[in-house]
Amino acid sequence: MGAPSFVYTISCVAKMLGESEDWLDELASMNFEPEDGCLGIIDDLDVPAEQLASVTAFTDAGIEALKELFAEAKRESGGTGSAGR
Repeated sequence: MGAPSFVYTISCVAKMLGESEDWLDELASMNFEPEDGCLGIIDDLDVPAEQLASVTAFTDAGIEALKELFAEAKRESGGTGSAGR
């Protein structure tokens, strides 16, 4: 598999998958690393270090892994997923 050319912000992925952004972020923060296709993107370096904020983003492989993870989470929770939050 070649290197990823694009990443999709968590906001975009939430819209694509019809899931809550907060729920996807919670799953990603507990289970994903860069090698899983989950990256942090920094957009602005012109702020003090303590104010730096990153946006979570996913490669295509990360989106597929995320789909598998939340399908498993929904099965375990009886199908509620983000709707139960």
